[in-house]
Amino acid sequence: MAVAVGFCGSRLWRAVPGGGAGWRRIATSTASQLSPAALIEMQNDVFNREKGRQSSLTPRTEKIEVRLVGRTDPGTTFVMNKNVSTPYSCAMHLSEWYCKKSILALVDGQPWDMYKPLTKSCEIQFLTFKDRDPGEVNKAYWRSCAMMMGCVIERAFKDEYLVSLVRAPEVPVIAGAFCYDVVLDKRLDEWMPTRENLRSFTKDANTLIYKDLPFETLEVDAKVALEIFQYNRYKVDLIEEKASQNPERIVKLHRFGDFIDVTEGPLIPRTSICSQFEVSAVHNLQATGSSLVRRFQGLSLPVHLRAHFTIWTKLLERSRKLEIDRIQAMKALPTNEPIMKCPHLLYRDSSGESVTQWPGL
Repeated sequence: MAVAVGFCGSRLWRAVPGGGAGWRRIATSTASQLSPAALIEMQNDVFNREKGRQSSLTPRTEKIEVRLVGRTDPGTTFVMNKNVSTPYSCAMHLSEWYCKKSILALVDGQPWDMYKPLTKSCEIQFLTFKDRDPGEVNKAYWRSCAMMMGCVIERAFKDEYLVSLVRAPEVPVIAGAFCYDVVLDKRLDEWMPTRENLRSFTKDANTLIYKDLPFETLEVDAKVALEIFQYNRYKVDLIEEKASQNPERIVKLHRFGDFIDVTEGPLIPRTSICSQFEVSAVHNLQATGSSLVRRFQGLSLPVHLRAHFTIWTKLLERSRKLEIDRIQAMKALPTNEPIMKCPHLLYRDSSGESVTQWPGL
């Protein structure tokens, strides 16, 4: 059972059999009459309907040629199905190593989700955490972890408490923590989480990891995204912002399980790529109108990398610091260092290689 934590004499979040987080009301409008389960169902119905509509636009199988580039197996050419086959489909034709180690693909030089269908003949390259330049992989991992944390926070509280996800700020890996900004019910303005609360959030995140859920991606017209997030005014604002940045008003959505979010991506292939994962801190930011914005912060390492307990403890301590000024200061820094060389991600990998020591930790 999930831990039931007291707040003003009542339980703060719902206890759910099996340790999963409880459903919660997403709508910021009190006029919403949808139950939490009905709202989740509505959002996924719209997502699935649009996904099916897009699939129907390619009624017949059309072949494309995908040419592998890079240091390994260069020149290999795959004959794949347009708008159906994905980079992961290509990886399956190579070896188990490509399937397990590939985090992203470069399609004609552009970062691409492993499960995103290929739309034309192209060149493809697979990216891993241990590449010489893993900058895009690092960013995808951080985005994905933030989305998972957003899911946990949104669904952790009892139905009577409104929780609105605002956005996951684009945080450099070197900053030390991924973040998600959230507006909680006004009755929770005085609440600050205890260690027990954070452990409960972390437990729910580990449940998502254990489920090994794939990340789907779907590019939709803004009106479709607005229909999905019609009860969250912060997401409505974000959708309008994203749509205004391109003349087609296209917005990128991602989904794992039945949780959908607005994120540019690309993201990692599956939740199980995460290994160590902890929701480490919550900070109060400035109020937005009459609402208090909370910044939830977390830390994670992928399954491909390993951290000793003492190293992990140091990283965790660093991740608890408020990520505002440090994020701004580090945005100008390069993100193409391997995760293992970033100051906040000290580790020993599975081969037993020595741990790099960094000043100040």
